Amino acid sequence: MRSTRTDAFVRSEATTGAEAELRIHRVGAEDWASHRDLRLDMLAADPDAFWADPEEARARTPQQWREEIAGDRLHLQARRGHEVLGGIALLPAGYTPEHTIPSNRAHLVSLWVRPEARGRGVSRPLFSALARLSLDLGRPDLRLDVDESNLAAQRLYERLGFVLTGARDPRPGRGTAWIEYAIRAGRLLQG
Repeated sequence: MRSTRTDAFVRSEATTGAEAELRIHRVGAEDWASHRDLRLDMLAADPDAFWADPEEARARTPQQWREEIAGDRLHLQARRGHEVLGGIALLPAGYTPEHTIPSNRAHLVSLWVRPEARGRGVSRPLFSALARLSLDLGRPDLRLDVDESNLAAQRLYERLGFVLTGARDPRPGRGTAWIEYAIRAGRLLQG
């Protein structure tokens, strides 16, 4: 069940200072087109960084995009006006019904910021809003997987306080592996 308090918070959160126009928006069914466009752009720009299949994503119908938004994942977008600069999602269940996770854990997935917005304070507000959602759901233990070759993402996660868990999942045919990072949601709110 999704928290009304969380929805209200996420829809109105804005950063302060020079980036005051940046806001974090909770994606709803009415946002399916902006969600689709962001996902297709991220998969086109960085196809090896995500689990999703770019071909499958391009073939989806509008109804399938709406169903994704209505599913278990909670999607957020960083926006300036109507421009979507990036997004992230919280997965409060396993990736599949066969892949369950503990009841106090959630996975952060699909972080991506448009190249022209990188280094401009977009990621931290996305992580902060997601941490609040996770805490509201009673899931303070956050995990994420990243391809071990994605050093820029690893540096970002480590700057935010994520630590490696030691879990490693080889990616057949790619010569790399997914590696897992962990953090307590409250730590993402400290700074």
